[in-house]
Amino acid sequence: MKFEKTNHHYVPQYWQRGFRGPNGHLYGKFRDGIRVVSTRTIMQQDYLYTVFDDQWNPSDSLEDALSAVEAEDAKLFQRLHSPSYTSTADDRNHLCAVLALQATRHPDILRHGTKRSRELGQVLATAHDYSLDEFKARMTGFAVSEADAHDCYVVLCSRSKEQLAAELAELTGLSPQSSQLPEQDALRAMPLVEQHLQQMELWLLDVPATEAFVLGDTPIPQSDLRQGFSVPLSRSLAVLACPALVPQTLLSRRNATATEVRDINRTQSDNALSVVAGPSAALLAAL
Repeated sequence: MKFEKTNHHYVPQYWQRGFRGPNGHLYGKFRDGIRVVSTRTIMQQDYLYTVFDDQWNPSDSLEDALSAVEAEDAKLFQRLHSPSYTSTADDRNHLCAVLALQATRHPDILRHGTKRSRELGQVLATAHDYSLDEFKARMTGFAVSEADAHDCYVVLCSRSKEQLAAELAELTGLSPQSSQLPEQDALRAMPLVEQHLQQMELWLLDVPATEAFVLGDTPIPQSDLRQGFSVPLSRSLAVLACPALVPQTLLSRRNATATEVRDINRTQSDNALSVVAGPSAALLAAL
């Protein structure tokens, strides 16, 4: 298998480039100060999307797949930034997919997925301790339907407590990179997130001439997305997602207010893992 890539970006470089200033420079705000940065060296983690087979051979297959997706996503961003372009229903669907992928590919989410898989394993291993109704209630917290929970319960209760305990011990002993349950499995939640985003009202917000958006390295909140959120696509354009009162088939568009720009930038700064990027040092210093 091909294994050549090391530098894996959890916020794509094409996305970051949209926040460069008129002089072509991108500035980053870190805990120790503000400086000019390169998209190659921020919002990345080495080997983040490296996957292994059952013989522990590493592969670029996931990183390559993400790169192919990003190439198409970059074209969408380019279309949405054109003032004369009228977006389509397909653009809206594509944007939902972009946001869903970004929501599930962050290293915090990958680690959280590993944690949740072990929590689910604990519930499965103690099925004997629950009634069927109690078990179904616990499984809803893991997005498991009642029908699937029922089938799981029947199978689990046919095994002894000792068998289930041994399987739990095997699960908890797995490496986060194990091919049996890799942390990258969190990306499998993307279709579910996308489904919820499809039900929301999405606005494109154009920035006022005197303002600019910034981008943190945790662009999308990591919980409660259905309550609404904002995310900048570039220094001149952002998305506002709101609970929908009526079904929406096309993207809405309007100018952002100066207050909205400041609030969106503050949220990006507050949620950042280690860096906030923007078109000028002055803008970042004011956050």
